Amino acid sequence: MSLPTFEPLIASSLWLALAAAAAALLVWYASRRPGPIPRGRWFGTIAMMVAALFIVLVVLLNPTWVEPVAPPAGKPLLTILVDATASMNTPDGPTGAPRYQGATDAAARAVDSLGKRFDIRVKSFSDAITATDATSLRFKPATGMSTDLAGALAGGFEPDRPAGQAILLLSDGIHNAGGGNTRVLDAVRVAKALGAPVYTKTFGGQQSIMDIAVEIRSPQDLSFVKQKVPLTVRIKPTGVGTTKTDVVLLRDQKEVGRRTVELTPAGPSDVHFMISQDKPGLYPYEVKAMPLPGEVSQANNSASYLLRVVDEPIRVLVLEGKPYWDSKFLTRTLAADPAVALDLIVKLTDSRFIRRTLSKAAESSTAPPQPKADDNATASRTETWKILTSASELLNSPDRLKGYQIVVLGRDAEVFLTDTAVANLQNWVSQEGGSLVCYRGAPTAQANANLAKLLPVKWTPAREARLRVKLTDQGKDLQWVGGASGGGTGIDAILAKLPMLASASQVDSSKALAVVLATAVGPGGVGGGGNEMPAIVYQPYGSGRVVCLEGAGMWRWAFLPPASQQQDQEEVYGNLWHSLLRWLISGANLLPGQKMTLRTDKVSFNTTESATVTLMTREEGAANALPQIELFPEGADKAAQTVKPVPAGDEPGTFRVAFGKLPEGRYQARIAGAPAEDAGAKTVFDVKLLGEEQLNLAARPDLMKRIAEDSGGTTIEGDDLASIEKQFDQHMEKTRPAAIRRTSAWDRAWVLFAVLALWGITWALRRSGGLV
Repeated sequence: MSLPTFEPLIASSLWLALAAAAAALLVWYASRRPGPIPRGRWFGTIAMMVAALFIVLVVLLNPTWVEPVAPPAGKPLLTILVDATASMNTPDGPTGAPRYQGATDAAARAVDSLGKRFDIRVKSFSDAITATDATSLRFKPATGMSTDLAGALAGGFEPDRPAGQAILLLSDGIHNAGGGNTRVLDAVRVAKALGAPVYTKTFGGQQSIMDIAVEIRSPQDLSFVKQKVPLTVRIKPTGVGTTKTDVVLLRDQKEVGRRTVELTPAGPSDVHFMISQDKPGLYPYEVKAMPLPGEVSQANNSASYLLRVVDEPIRVLVLEGKPYWDSKFLTRTLAADPAVALDLIVKLTDSRFIRRTLSKAAESSTAPPQPKADDNATASRTETWKILTSASELLNSPDRLKGYQIVVLGRDAEVFLTDTAVANLQNWVSQEGGSLVCYRGAPTAQANANLAKLLPVKWTPAREARLRVKLTDQGKDLQWVGGASGGGTGIDAILAKLPMLASASQVDSSKALAVVLATAVGPGGVGGGGNEMPAIVYQPYGSGRVVCLEGAGMWRWAFLPPASQQQDQEEVYGNLWHSLLRWLISGANLLPGQKMTLRTDKVSFNTTESATVTLMTREEGAANALPQIELFPEGADKAAQTVKPVPAGDEPGTFRVAFGKLPEGRYQARIAGAPAEDAGAKTVFDVKLLGEEQLNLAARPDLMKRIAEDSGGTTIEGDDLASIEKQFDQHMEKTRPAAIRRTSAWDRAWVLFAVLALWGITWALRRSGGLV
């Protein structure tokens, strides 16, 4: 038993005062011995009283015995995690050995040197974790196509290990399983909370590769019969000098287009194709870049593109507060597009409105066709004119509003925007997936609080100013104005030559969800005194979209003087509106007349992820009557799977269909029982074995160091794996100090018995001497 330590229960000064007072009383009492008691008995009685008082005073000093507690039984756990993914086959180790060989050798050495101190378990991991042993690990190939460091760490520790635990991570540190570093560090924080330090050893270096990757800006698109659609392909070179390669556009494995692109170390290059189809349907394309000599992998040399072609016209309603050149040229542009069915209403006086309607000949039975001799675009369409005395019949009727997909508001539109009309617009955009466009800035002279909830920007009155438009990066990505010839710098150069716009209002601010596609600035520029403000802004609103174009005078873009009538400038106005309408319609869930449609969530899926499609229905209460979705591999007559859709979150009318992980190939998903010619009832997607493990070979010692430091471990340099034992012991001393048991005199039964015994003997001696 160890010697006790003293932790007084009362202040030392008070204890000394009590001791002095007790001693004085005992001296006084001892000096007054009664005559009948013999001297020896009296001295014995006084000695017993001194001993009893001494014990009481000692107990007040709280003597405490500190004893060590035996540690938990068993050895601490050491889990060795070995990366078994394809990137570990890179031969950049000592003497050209693969990284995986170095990791398996390190695991074997760790088992030999640390087996006496730890209970060792060996596991290999890729996208999943597998138990193994150091011997069989040498004969297991590293073939994993995805590295999930977060999942490996989560599977490497136990929730309760009294004797302690640690992890030895042997990897190149390349995490590509999703979630980024954040997900990995979340797993590290869990390890630290459990007191499990992670010791890391990194294999590999900054390996350089030669590769080109093909990316498509918008892999899914919607167009109309015979409408030309720009397909923009981005080629991203890695480790490539200045060279050229061909980019081929394929349809049904047949070449339909080819472009030569120059590759430079400066950055990616864009390639443009224009495609169109004469019939409605679903048209999958593939873009391939010809491989370069020495390229590490061709897995990312191709990308898929899906074009959905429909023959239903875009139904557009244009509302203008007074005649103006902007509305005239917009009408001319839309009328020249056979994919547009147009309704234009212009206010002439407070009680007089003119309505112009352009539709397919078969859609109207009230008026004969009236084609213009100089306008072939309207020759096959019906044009009617009508004078109205009230403009409230359209927007005030929810059923009539559902007949349109896009509503375009000009200026001075207050007469159209009654409280009922604005409420109907809000429901139409949010629930029906309609699109609202304000194409001349603020649609009303005075603020409308209800309408302001819909719009992505807020305006304040200002002096009229001239503005020049410049696209943002997001605007360039949409390829609205460049067509096939507009790449980033080229578009800026073209816009700089176009006439300036005029604005009598200032955009005060844009809302949180708004996306700025273009900005406007005065002639002096931002640095020359001009104020830059949003010019083209959109925001999602429910299932629809709202777009605002700031400034009047855009009609001048379509009416250039002969001296400046170059082809690239002439096309800007038409391309902008045609692309804008197509983009708005492609974002709609359902086209007019559709009860349900099937959309793929991605055009290309990896073999390591679940392939999914989305079923959208117009009837929200039809969940119990949903059709089955059939999955057909390319060329197969029999469905490989039949899956029942399940609701996708809280969004009404939207259902998710999951097919699970699929082998490589092209697949078609169909709504069971739908007509074969119904393009909306089917969708196509590809499943590819994407070679991320072959493309990203640069080791991540920085991430491995962060894992070690944040968990309380260290990085292992060289072959000093035996140092883990010492480092772990230091970690345990720091985080789990030796447990001790503290027992005070108050908790010792023999102390109480000794005090009672002494007091009893003292009383007996006094009693035998005739004292009370």
